[in-house]
Amino acid sequence: MAVILSLPLLTGAAPYPAYNYSWLNREVYPMLPAAVPDGLLIGADLGVGAFRNPRDFRFGPDGLIYMADTGNHRILVLDDALNLLRVVDGFSHNGAWETFSQPEGVFAEADGTLYVADTQNERVVVLNADGSLRLLMDGVVLTGSGLTFRPQKIGVDNAGRIYTVSSGSTEGLIQLTAEGSFVRFFGSNRVRPNPIEVMYRFFLTRRQRQAREQFVPTEYSNLHIDEMGFIYATTRNVRSGQVRRLNALGNDVLRHDGLGLDVYGDLAVTPRNYNRVAQFVSVTADGDGNIYALDNATGKAFVYDASGALLFMFGGRGDQVGLFADPQAIAEKNGTIYVLDAGRSNVTIYRLSDFGEKILLANHLYRLGEFDKSLEPWSEVARMSSTYTEAYYYLGWTYFGRKEYAEAMAYFRLGHGPNGYSRAFGELRDQWLRDHFAWLALGLAAGLAGLAVFTKIKRKKTRGG
Repeated sequence: MAVILSLPLLTGAAPYPAYNYSWLNREVYPMLPAAVPDGLLIGADLGVGAFRNPRDFRFGPDGLIYMADTGNHRILVLDDALNLLRVVDGFSHNGAWETFSQPEGVFAEADGTLYVADTQNERVVVLNADGSLRLLMDGVVLTGSGLTFRPQKIGVDNAGRIYTVSSGSTEGLIQLTAEGSFVRFFGSNRVRPNPIEVMYRFFLTRRQRQAREQFVPTEYSNLHIDEMGFIYATTRNVRSGQVRRLNALGNDVLRHDGLGLDVYGDLAVTPRNYNRVAQFVSVTADGDGNIYALDNATGKAFVYDASGALLFMFGGRGDQVGLFADPQAIAEKNGTIYVLDAGRSNVTIYRLSDFGEKILLANHLYRLGEFDKSLEPWSEVARMSSTYTEAYYYLGWTYFGRKEYAEAMAYFRLGHGPNGYSRAFGELRDQWLRDHFAWLALGLAAGLAGLAVFTKIKRKKTRGG
C-alpha cells in the first residue's frame, strides 16, 4: 500500500486531473500538470514524534520555517532543508514555566522574534530569538465589541503593527499596536445581499425573517503580509472576494482586469461540487505578487497572478500522495510549494514541472513589461499545452504591447479575451486611419471638389433649360 501511495513521487506524475477554464464561458480544458508532488515530511523525520493536528506552516524573513504543531502544543523551527533546529513549547514567566495551549498561528521577524497565536490561552506570546519572553498580550479588550480575543493567525508589518485573525470575529482582522493594545477592526468583510433574497424577505413575517440566514459579515480565516506591506487575507463561506489584497486603509486592491468577477476557487462544476462554497484557509504570495491560495473544500491549491487571474491549480482530496484529507496551510519558497495537511499530519512538498516553470517565467517577464522576452516562453507554454487559454490571452497582450494589433486580435480570439480583442481592434482601426489619413483627406477633398463641380454644372444646365 505504501508503494502504491508513493507512485506519484516515483513517477513524477500528478495524482489529480489538471485543467483550466475559460472565464468567458466557464468551459473546462485539460492541460499538463504545473506542479507535482516531490516529497513528504512527517514528524518521525524530525525525531519529534508524530505531528498532531498541525495548523500553520510558513517561512520567516530569515529563511527558516515555522510550524504550529497545534495538537502537541508546540512550535517547530526548521531550516530550509527541513532539518529541525529547535522546539518551542513554552517560556519562563515570573519564575514559572508556562506552556502553549493549541497554538494555531505563528509568525517570525527577520531578527528571530517569534509571535505565537496561543489560541486556547487567548493570548499572543512574543519571544526573543533566544526563547526569552519579550511580551505577553493577554486580556486584550476589543473596544466596542463583546467578542473575546482568541487569536488563531498572526502577522506583523514593517511598521510593527500586529494583525490577527480571531475566532468568532466577523468585524475584520484585529489590529494591535506593537505593545499589544487594540487599535481597530481592519478590512471588514462586506456582505453583498442577493437582490432576490432582499425582495423575498419583504413579504415574510418577522419570525420568518429571523429564521432565515442573516446578512452578517463573515470571518477571515488567514492572512499573509508581503514585503510591501500589503495584507493578503482569505475568507470562508462566501462566493466572491474569497481572496483579498488589503492596503493600509483596509481596502481590497486586488484587480481582475475584468476577469472572473472576483470569484476564486474551482469553477469546474460537477455533480459532486455543484453549489459547493469554497473554504479558503491559507494564502501566501511570491516575489512577483503571484498568489497561492488553499481551498479546504476541494483540497486544491490555486495559483493566481498579481491581477487575480488563474495561472494553474494542483492537489485535491484523496488518499494518494499529493492529495489531502484536511489541508490547512500553504507556503512557497524559490519555486517549491509546501502544503500542510492536518488530517494526515504531514507536509506535502511540490515542485514545479517544466510546464509550470515556463508559466511563471513567462508571467514574470510579462509583469516586468519585457514583452519581447516573454513572447518565447508564452509561445512555448501554448505549444506544450494547446488548451491552456491563458497563454493565448497573454500572448494577445504581449503583441498588444508590441503594437502588433492584428496578431493580438488573433490570440485574444483564441484566449477568450473580448476586452483585449476590442482594444486591439480599436488600435488597429486608429492605426489604419493614421497611416491612410493623407490619402483619405485627399480623397475627401477630391470628392468635395467633384461634388462642387457637379453641382455647378447641374445648375447651369437647369438655368439653360
